[in-house]
Amino acid sequence: MSRILYHNLDYGELFIFENYVIAQINEGVILKPENNNEMRDIILNHFTDKKWVYISNRTMEYTVNPITYLETSKIDNLIGVCIITTSLIGKKTALFESKFYAKRFMVASTVLEAIGWASEVLDE
Repeated sequence: MSRILYHNLDYGELFIFENYVIAQINEGVILKPENNNEMRDIILNHFTDKKWVYISNRTMEYTVNPITYLETSKIDNLIGVCIITTSLIGKKTALFESKFYAKRFMVASTVLEAIGWASEVLDE
């Protein structure tokens, strides 16, 4: 098993695995492109030329500026985004956000479902 890298940011946490990242953003945060830049720099330092998937474990409520997805779509080796949420409102919000992201996008109910989807996308 590979090691897991952990980053505690002012607005959330990043867990970096071999082929994917799981992010947990803090309650009440408004995630903006500036935050995205910081996370991108940390993540791309790990996934230099390697394909990877971003998984957002939405255990808390926060807001994402949709422009963030436009910038995220430009990351060449990021091949998919998965949002984990169990609430109906969370699922509707994630589906709205998907319209701003140009690559593979999934809404999952559990971490295991998200990791399974990430593995399938990476194997394609």
